[in-house]
Amino acid sequence: MCGGYARLLERRARQWLEALERLREASRRLRARLGRLTLILYGSYARGDFNLWSDIDIIIVSDAFHGIRPLDRYDIVAPALEPGMEPITLTSGEAGEVLRRPGWRAALRDAVIVVDDYGLKTLIEEVSGVRPRRLEDLVERLRRLPRGVGREGVAGKGSGEG
Repeated sequence: MCGGYARLLERRARQWLEALERLREASRRLRARLGRLTLILYGSYARGDFNLWSDIDIIIVSDAFHGIRPLDRYDIVAPALEPGMEPITLTSGEAGEVLRRPGWRAALRDAVIVVDDYGLKTLIEEVSGVRPRRLEDLVERLRRLPRGVGREGVAGKGSGEG
């Protein structure tokens, strides 16, 4: 059981890492298009419970969106995104208002900050009650997972993180 389960976990970690790397590349393309931005991953790819049909849910915050209708903002970011990436586009002022709404509390609990030029980490922590993870930290944790799972088994020493 451990061997098959370990291979499953390794494959799952690889899929997650690949999606996070695609998101990192998208953030570079977005920065080239928009300049300053904050990019936040939330939803199933932030939590790790994604499936075959899951979108990569992201919040893109940029003051380059000032004066642009929300529906037209998609046309600006779409060339920098890959299929399956579902953006919500906000200005920094809109983010301060929208993300404080009660419906975002649970959504931001597992947020992962990819880029934070607008310093929204504090806002996310305030709204969710949890310090958001950084993309680099999540990637590093996932890179360590397959080696530990393969040798020690699922119930082995582990990382102590829950």
